[in-house]
Amino acid sequence: MKTGALMVCCMAALLMLAGCGKSKEAYEKSFKDSFKTSFVKSCTESAMKGGLKEDQAKAKCDCVGTYLVGKYSSLELTKMSASMESDSSKKIFDEAINSCK
Repeated sequence: MKTGALMVCCMAALLMLAGCGKSKEAYEKSFKDSFKTSFVKSCTESAMKGGLKEDQAKAKCDCVGTYLVGKYSSLELTKMSASMESDSSKKIFDEAINSCK
């Protein structure tokens, strides 16, 4: 009987962990979707102030945003956003921009 109860507890724990994994995946997707939307809007506005036409700016910013969310986790994107002026963030943005040429 104890073995059966232990098995049930183990199965329940595995199911809860699997649920946590799905929650984390859902959070990552939601965060990245939100990040990209916000990034593209802000980037497009900035690029237009720099002289690009709206369609060019949006296409370039969408490409960079897609690159960033495809390559980096929500934690990495948060750190990058918090320190936009750091050398490591500048290097990442340069890499993203160069990938979209």
